[in-house]
Amino acid sequence: MLDMDKLEYMKRIEELAKPFIEAGIYNSTEKFLKDLIKNFSTEKIKTYEKIIRKYERKYGSFEDFTKRLEGKANPKLEDEWMDWESARNMLKAWRKASRELDISVS
Repeated sequence: MLDMDKLEYMKRIEELAKPFIEAGIYNSTEKFLKDLIKNFSTEKIKTYEKIIRKYERKYGSFEDFTKRLEGKANPKLEDEWMDWESARNMLKAWRKASRELDISVS
């Protein structure tokens, strides 16, 4: 059953790529898919970089903010710390995945 699922997914990806290939925008399904992933990854990376910059402007470095919070945190600051930490982790994950796929993103 798993092999059938893979075949179904491949067929669907080829169907999605077909209009772009026929229009001459892409010369292969692989190029279409890689470009799609690159663009999506780039947008995700930009989103997380923007979140991180917002908190850096507001609080300085993540490490310094973490130290200042120790024993003095309130729910709002804890929420911002968790949002910032999550953005840092997700940025790292998206960059790593992009490198593993040999996709050059910002």
